[in-house]
Amino acid sequence: MKLLIPSQCIELTGEVQRVLLLAEQQGFAIGHIELGVSPTPYLQLVGDTTLSLSCNWFTHVQPDADWVLHYGTAAKDLPATHVHDGWIFIGEEPHQGRVIDRWRHSDEVRHLLQVNALEPADCWRHLAWVLACLSLDFLIEDALVLSRAAMNVSRETWPYDYRHFPQPQTQSDLSAFPTLTPESLGVYPVVDDVRWIAQLLPLGITTIQLRIKDPHQTDLEQQVIEAIRLGREFGAQVFINDYWQLAAKHGAYGVHLGQEDLQTVDLKVLSEYNLRLGLSTHGYFELLRIHQLAPSYVALGHIFPTTTKQMPSKPQGLVRLALYQRLLDSMPYGDAVGVPSVAIGGIDALNAEQVLACGVSSIAVVRAITEAKNVAAAVDTLQHILTPSPASAKERSNVVG
Repeated sequence: MKLLIPSQCIELTGEVQRVLLLAEQQGFAIGHIELGVSPTPYLQLVGDTTLSLSCNWFTHVQPDADWVLHYGTAAKDLPATHVHDGWIFIGEEPHQGRVIDRWRHSDEVRHLLQVNALEPADCWRHLAWVLACLSLDFLIEDALVLSRAAMNVSRETWPYDYRHFPQPQTQSDLSAFPTLTPESLGVYPVVDDVRWIAQLLPLGITTIQLRIKDPHQTDLEQQVIEAIRLGREFGAQVFINDYWQLAAKHGAYGVHLGQEDLQTVDLKVLSEYNLRLGLSTHGYFELLRIHQLAPSYVALGHIFPTTTKQMPSKPQGLVRLALYQRLLDSMPYGDAVGVPSVAIGGIDALNAEQVLACGVSSIAVVRAITEAKNVAAAVDTLQHILTPSPASAKERSNVVG
């Protein structure tokens, strides 16, 4: 990966290096990132593909760049033909002195609230964070969130605390969903047939998810009904993936939804039926946005490569998982602080301890159980990893510390 900076703002290089060294302290690999001089007016990220950025802070903007960052300029002051999907407005004042950051994601206009107008020196620092985060392979929305949070801490600090982060604008006015105790989650299998639920609950599994991918499966509703019945019989927390209407209709314990489901689900119905709600996330922006919905737990993923589901994002890895968890640990949750979390994606008995060392409440597993030669033994192994004996817990604490 090459990060190329135009000569007219070459002093930005030192600020980017500072952020990259701070990222290295968190555990990110930065050896593959090479800083150089751009032969064009663009800031360029050159890897498998080339991403170009233009910024009004040091030059006239180049409208054909992939991303155009406008600092302190409102869209209403620009020609209409210049406002398109790739433009990001940092510190825009749309009305009454309120400051926001704004950009377009597909058909959605996104806003960051609780941000401040930036002084000239802060613009350089903010831009350096954006560039460094993009070179670390963060999505643009996560780069913008982290860059704003970094303005609220010292230069030597990676932002962790929820109070330092901006807030994505949301249309939600819901009250909180029912809370869970982190300890209640346990080993969390995700299975595609109710027969797995009937097999696993007697083995001591207390939380499980029914995820049937085919919405046209002929016995779909019958499987949902039976999963709910089994959950009641064993006193288990059974979550239904996606099919929230059926879950509400038959009185499920909870529902798990992905980010794409939030565009179509009626959350008011789930709230009225007192269903627990689990939501999948894949980065800082999504974490902050769904926290405003006050879910019962948050799923973080996917951590490692997985073949069980087509994923739109790249594996997050352990470094990001630990950072997301630190943010969750600082978030309000009911009357407490710290949102229960479930790590998911490619987790098995070989890597589960590394995942748990990041501080997550629970691990979701699929193939580690459904493809095991001895299912009962696989469940027992995972449960011992998640809830080790006092002696082994102390030993692991000494190793981690």
